[in-house]
Amino acid sequence: MAHRVLGHSEPASYAEFLEQRLQINYFAAACLLPEARAVEFLQQAKRNRNLAIEDLRDAFGVTHEAAAHRFTNLATRHLDLRVHHYRADGAGSLVRGYANDGMPFPADDSGSIEGEVLCHKWGGRSAFNRTNRTSEFYQYTDTPSGTFWSSVQTGDAEQGPFAIACGVTFDDTRWFRGRDTSVRAMSTCPDESCCRMARPELLTRWSGKAWPSARMHAHVLTPLPTGTFPGVDDTDMYEFLSRHAPQEN
Repeated sequence: MAHRVLGHSEPASYAEFLEQRLQINYFAAACLLPEARAVEFLQQAKRNRNLAIEDLRDAFGVTHEAAAHRFTNLATRHLDLRVHHYRADGAGSLVRGYANDGMPFPADDSGSIEGEVLCHKWGGRSAFNRTNRTSEFYQYTDTPSGTFWSSVQTGDAEQGPFAIACGVTFDDTRWFRGRDTSVRAMSTCPDESCCRMARPELLTRWSGKAWPSARMHAHVLTPLPTGTFPGVDDTDMYEFLSRHAPQEN
């Protein structure tokens, strides 16, 4: 529907494809969480010093990730807040993320953060250490770029467990529910001594005696199907449409 409303045509390049994806995602967010109503809701919560992603989620009947995305989209302009959010899988790999508050995401040489591994000390990873994961998890994290507060929701999907984190700098936590948490961690990543190197006693005991065999992610071996739309096999798409289309006379 978004493609039709926005007047899109078949993408002529990968850049145009990505631009269209960005536009339809924003269109969906604007429909599910209309700006005027969402801003009114969030501004009232800020006045009450009770901002919470879970409340925005429940008020508009969307997923936690959708609420975090929309909050990030609206907070800087309408709430005067610099924010960050990210999604990580159960192994700690970044699936996606955004920050304008200085949160030091790990990045490769090209500046890309997708697929990079989060520090073990960050809330998006330590939230998995709880026995009861049904409630929101809050944590302060001291980093080389400053202290950040994050609210984390964990869940399970077909691809495995995941964590959705959304937060702000220490100075802005006064507006959020969960600011009174006593959970605090210190991260010095990208310094390898932070969490990438095993403790000396573990190295002494196990170095040269262990040979792990990690499961290979399927996307490493499988290239994206070629076609008009990246990631979609044209033949499969057309056969699917034929199976579900009304029979021609």
